[in-house]
Amino acid sequence: MKAWVLLSLASGLVAADASAAPSRPHDAPTVTDPGADVPARPTGYLELQEAGLTFAYHPSAHERVRAAIPAVLRARRTMNELLGREVLDAVEIRVAAVPEEVRSLGPMEDVPGYTQALAFSKQRLVVTSLGSHRSLEPTDLGVALPHALAHVALDEALDHKPAPLWLHEGFAAHVAGEASAIRAQALLLATLQRRLHGIAALEGGLPADAPETSLAYAQAADLARFLTDKPRRAAFVGALDRARGGEPFEQALASAHEAPLAQIELAWREDLARRYGFLPVFLVGIGVWVLCVLVLFARRVLERRRAAEAPPPPPPRKETRPLAPEIPAPPAPRPRPAPAPLIIERIDSFEAERERERAREDIGKTFPPEAEVPKVEHDGDWHTLH
Repeated sequence: MKAWVLLSLASGLVAADASAAPSRPHDAPTVTDPGADVPARPTGYLELQEAGLTFAYHPSAHERVRAAIPAVLRARRTMNELLGREVLDAVEIRVAAVPEEVRSLGPMEDVPGYTQALAFSKQRLVVTSLGSHRSLEPTDLGVALPHALAHVALDEALDHKPAPLWLHEGFAAHVAGEASAIRAQALLLATLQRRLHGIAALEGGLPADAPETSLAYAQAADLARFLTDKPRRAAFVGALDRARGGEPFEQALASAHEAPLAQIELAWREDLARRYGFLPVFLVGIGVWVLCVLVLFARRVLERRRAAEAPPPPPPRKETRPLAPEIPAPPAPRPRPAPAPLIIERIDSFEAERERERAREDIGKTFPPEAEVPKVEHDGDWHTLH
């Protein structure tokens, strides 16, 4: 009886430890089977070496792999900065043509249908395909590969020590930048409605299928962003060092920040409120401005439509005023006639008459008129006789 009780207690403790252990991301499983080796590459696959990364892919994926390499290298540089160390110096990335080939490229037979890429951290292997079971759209290798590589990089920084699921998923989503618009919308609504999850509740709020659409996924990504920002990056790197030494990550995080986890969560919520609390006011202001513009535009359109549909205005009516009596116009001044030739003739005759009179006077002086008194001429002069 006592042996049975002791066995039951031991089983309960094992179960409790197992349940308390952080779960792994579904797209980054831990392969515990020692016999599960990495399979050989399929015949005909091409290989490309780029800055320590090996890309092995189906020939049909050549262009898309080359197009995704810059995004992969940028994501690795970002992870080096956030984790405070060099990571992913030798990782193989395999790209299949169709999703059905993925299980033949990695050491795992059961592949979750929703995953776009699988990360095998201990094998330093990432497997993906050009297509996806989740959507008719092709896989965005520039997003799927950084997400899977982030799981490998975090495991490498922790020396494969356990980490919370929210840290794995949040860090991968933050580095890859996937579904950022959906996450921002979810955080905005949750901030306005005051229904954010606590850090302790994030672990159980991450669904296995399509997690990027959930609020817990958005919060995990934003919490990873908050912890790895420059003001708190040193404390995050210190927490990784403590966790690598065997301390549970959340306890190591509190020790690195020298504050309890509840205080860290409060600071994160305040940061969320600052980042998303002003958006409603900003959007309302933008909405009012846009509404005013639309109203003015609608008024102009309406005025133009009314002007086009309105009948043409009648011609202007002439005002009927009583007619004033017509005043005859003054006669035009007659032109002054030119001097008549008669006047000139008269002037000429007058001058001639004057000449004749002067001549008579001269003659009179020479020949005086007869007088009753006798006169005697002497030396040209006439003298009266007395």
